[in-house]
Amino acid sequence: MPVDEDLVKLEAALYVVGRPISIEELAGIIDKAESTTRRLLEELGHHYNKRKGALEVVELPRERYVMQLKPELTPKVAKLIPGGLLSFATLQTLVYVALKQPILQSDIVADRGTHCYDHIKELVEKKFVEAIPEGRTKLLKTTGLFADYFGLDHDRVKLKAQLRFKMKKILEEQQELESKTS
Repeated sequence: MPVDEDLVKLEAALYVVGRPISIEELAGIIDKAESTTRRLLEELGHHYNKRKGALEVVELPRERYVMQLKPELTPKVAKLIPGGLLSFATLQTLVYVALKQPILQSDIVADRGTHCYDHIKELVEKKFVEAIPEGRTKLLKTTGLFADYFGLDHDRVKLKAQLRFKMKKILEEQQELESKTS
């Protein structure tokens, strides 16, 4: 089977960029129409799914694509990720911000405790959360990087709904697993 040069270029672009990239940018790289590029990306995604390897090609909202590690493998290689993953407590703070956003830092600290200052600092440094000065505190909200990293919509209402759905699904899976081990 001949190798499609455009398919190879798209794979290289997704690998090198390491972040979501628009269909428009990808079409420009291979100098093809967006419809052709979309078809090739679907083919590439199908190829990765068929291989059952560690990577996947995912379409994100607003016609963007990303090559990423399959989420179920992340815990197994977490210690190898540069900068490390978020601690469980920091992840809890991130979810709190995402669900309550926009929210004042002082409100989070009042609800969750002063340890959240460190969490918020780390989340801002990793660019998952934006902190806008608001009097003597800061107004916090998630960034586009947060949405992209976790495969969520950029629209805050949809993002919150998706996050609630994912959390509910995780809890159900955990309860099912606990009932099997009991």
